[in-house]
Amino acid sequence: MSERTKAIITIVITAALNIANLYGFAVDAGAVVNAVLTVLSFLCIAWSWWKNQNVTQEAQTAQIYLNKLKLEKKAVKFREQSNGK
Repeated sequence: MSERTKAIITIVITAALNIANLYGFAVDAGAVVNAVLTVLSFLCIAWSWWKNQNVTQEAQTAQIYLNKLKLEKKAVKFREQSNGK
């Protein structure tokens, strides 16, 4: 998460809690901001892991196909280099 995003979240939460404080809800803004940013960080980690892993059967099949394509490309490149020398 970028510093800009963290700053925007901090400003929004602090403003909301200051408004809530006007109506008698005394809440520590720092603790709430830390809790929200911690939860968002864990959500970002989980999302990144999900996007970078082959979790579904379709993704696993696609990864096998991609690995075969890469292997074939390397073999062609190797043959071209071998024939060129």
